[in-house]
Amino acid sequence: MIRTLLALSLLGLATTACSESTEVSDDLPESSAYLDNPTGRAERVEGDPSAKPVRIGEGGPRFDACQSVGEVGRHDSGALPVLSAPFDAAEKKDSLAAGQRVYICTRSIDQQWFGIVYDKAPVAAEGAPEARSPGNCGVSSPVRAKRNYDGPCASGWVESIYVVLVAG
Repeated sequence: MIRTLLALSLLGLATTACSESTEVSDDLPESSAYLDNPTGRAERVEGDPSAKPVRIGEGGPRFDACQSVGEVGRHDSGALPVLSAPFDAAEKKDSLAAGQRVYICTRSIDQQWFGIVYDKAPVAAEGAPEARSPGNCGVSSPVRAKRNYDGPCASGWVESIYVVLVAG
């Protein structure tokens, strides 16, 4: 009798544990929860309703929030456009000169776009021997969970073919 009660109790616990489910869309950036971070703060989304914030912490809590540093190469138009989302028709937010160093925090699924964070401090004179630093943007150390970047520096999306990896 005790074994029967124990078996029924275990069966009830197993059924309860299996009834709770999570959806894959909870972890996808396209989900409606994408604009909220795990701390409960609403992220800044400026103007463009199609904007896709740059995500940091994708490597997990043991790695830097942005795991790579890149350097902007030459672009056809002279300056590399920084867009609000990873597609050609997205709103242009800024542009970066060749030699500008950026943190690479995320990538689009097709690897065509990098989600970057960069310092908009005054730039060095043209022809400077050393590339400009990406600055102190708060992404060189780990974060607890994946979230949208909301730090002191600028962020956006650039075409990956115009950025050369220099670290990470």
